[in-house]
Amino acid sequence: MSLPPSQSEIVIQLQDIGRRLDQLQSDIAGLDKKAINARIAFKRAYTRAFLEASGAVELRKQLAADASYDLELAAELAEAEVRAARETIRVLRDRLEIGRSLGAAVRSEWAAGAVGQS
Repeated sequence: MSLPPSQSEIVIQLQDIGRRLDQLQSDIAGLDKKAINARIAFKRAYTRAFLEASGAVELRKQLAADASYDLELAAELAEAEVRAARETIRVLRDRLEIGRSLGAAVRSEWAAGAVGQS
């Protein structure tokens, strides 16, 4: 069985989580913008390909989908990056709460030990 972390170890971990959260909060705006731009690029390419194609409507849809496949994939991957960043933020916030609880438990133990030593 391992020993619980010390108060200073908890503080260091909480500081690290805080820094990572700050960085991810900054990054998420850029990731959102990238995802929006990728989605718009895909929609424009699809629309252009559809309008330039000839034949039945269903054939034009398929030709447009084929012509814009790479951009659709890029848009999906960009949106996946945003979801992953948001999930990482959620996990870090959970870890932050765990760290706060650990810190409170360590302080309680320390206070109880200090009282008993009088």
